[in-house]
Amino acid sequence: MGFIKKWWDNHDKSNNFLSGIHYIVISLAIIIGGAWALYTFNALQMASNAELQLKKANEELKQIKEQIKGTDSSSIAINVTPLKTQLGMIINVTIKNNGKRPLSFETSKGALTVYKVSANGDKVEQSQSFTPNLYTVLRDKENVPESKSKSLSKTHVLIGAEKTLSYIVGLNKPGVYYITFRSTPDDNFDGDELKNKKPVEWFASSYVEITSHKIK
Repeated sequence: MGFIKKWWDNHDKSNNFLSGIHYIVISLAIIIGGAWALYTFNALQMASNAELQLKKANEELKQIKEQIKGTDSSSIAINVTPLKTQLGMIINVTIKNNGKRPLSFETSKGALTVYKVSANGDKVEQSQSFTPNLYTVLRDKENVPESKSKSLSKTHVLIGAEKTLSYIVGLNKPGVYYITFRSTPDDNFDGDELKNKKPVEWFASSYVEITSHKIK
C-alpha cells in the first residue's frame, strides 16, 4: 500500500515522463515514415526511368531491325566460264533480291576486279589486276569506227527479281585468279520507298584456277 500511495503522490511526474516518451515515439515514427516515403518515391522514380529507358531501347532496336530489312536480304553469286577460243574467262554475277524493297547497285568500273594471285601458306599476293566494264553498247570498229562503247554504272533489282551481270576478261597467263564484286548502294530510284541510303556494302568473291583449256 505504501508503494501505491507513493506512486499516486508522484503520478503527475510519471505522466510527464510518459508523455515525453510518447512524443519521442511519435517523432521517430514521423522520421521513419518520411524516410520510407522518400525511399519509396526514389525507387518508383528509378523504376519509371528504367521502364522508359527499356521502352526507348526497344524502339531503337525495332528501328534498327527495320533498317536491316532489305539491305542484307540479297544474295550474290559469281560463276566463271573459261573461254575456249582464247585464254580468258566469262564472269557472271547473279544478284537476287530477297528483301522487301528494291535494291540499287553501283556497277561502275572497279565494281568487279580480277586479280592474278599466288599463295604461300596463308598469305596471298596479287601480281596483276583487271577491272572489266559492264557494257551496254560495244564499239563497232568495222562499220562505225568513231563509235564508242558504253558501260552501265548502276543497276537496279526489283523486289523478288534476279539479275545477271556479265563480264569478260582476256588473260595473258594461266594461273589462279581471285574475283571480287564490290558495290555500294545508290539512291537513283524516284520516291522515298525506292531509295536505299543505308551505309551498306555488298561483297562477293571467288577463287578460280584457269588453265589453257579448262577451269578447275
